[in-house]
Amino acid sequence: MGSFDCWSYVPTGTGPWGSMDSPGTRTAASLPVFQGKDEEAAINDFVADLISGKSIIALKRIGGSVADAWVTDNPADDVLSSQQYGPGDETMEFRRWDGSSVEV
Repeated sequence: MGSFDCWSYVPTGTGPWGSMDSPGTRTAASLPVFQGKDEEAAINDFVADLISGKSIIALKRIGGSVADAWVTDNPADDVLSSQQYGPGDETMEFRRWDGSSVEV
């Protein structure tokens, strides 16, 4: 297994999805791509961008362990926020779905 395992529970087409390692969940309406699209199209676009490597996954580690993970539009802001507000042992890592590293 990698650092980030996704899960989804969508029995009726509308439901939460998220990460096993992250306490938050989302619904399709929270996706930036949802604007102007129906829920199914928004989810399909999000997943397509994610698994094609277009989207960047942010991994926040505290003490070497993954504390949170999310898809980010602005890795530089995530690094700055981590440096300003995170604990001293917090680090940020950015990857694509295939595991390749993204330099910020």
